[in-house]
Amino acid sequence: MMAKDKGKPAADVAEGAPKKGKGKLLIIIVAAVVLLAGGGGAAWYFMQAKKAGHDGQEEAKQKDEPAKPPVFVKLETFTVNLASEGEDRMLQTDVELKVADAKATEKVKAHMPEIRNTLLLLLSGKTASALATAEGKQKLSGEIKTQINKALHVKEDEGVSAVFFTSFVIQ
Repeated sequence: MMAKDKGKPAADVAEGAPKKGKGKLLIIIVAAVVLLAGGGGAAWYFMQAKKAGHDGQEEAKQKDEPAKPPVFVKLETFTVNLASEGEDRMLQTDVELKVADAKATEKVKAHMPEIRNTLLLLLSGKTASALATAEGKQKLSGEIKTQINKALHVKEDEGVSAVFFTSFVIQ
């Protein structure tokens, strides 16, 4: 081996030295990339675990909060003449509204004359046969809810969510 190195010019020996340095540089770069990728992956893992922990706490907090009690608003008794089907019929009913919260209750009370007028017109336009069935009463309940929310200028989740008849007499 020594005989070969002695036979080579000094330039060839000099070219061999940089190749050895490039190899070390390549190893250092690969080690740095692996180290950065590992550190980034570990940081991502711990951030996801921390985020999942916060989400779990929020869900548990929401489950621990008791459900709000329902809020109802009782309307005065309605007595109306029904639309004629040959003979005169009357409807007397009591209505209670299920509202979103106390704020909605105040809004219903503030608009009570408008609501009563709307319901009187709606009820007097119905016939006894249309209200005699359960489906007819459910349809009327939906119409009342829609009309009141329209009068209040609110959506269902902000205003009246349900209408209940606590008495319903057709004569």
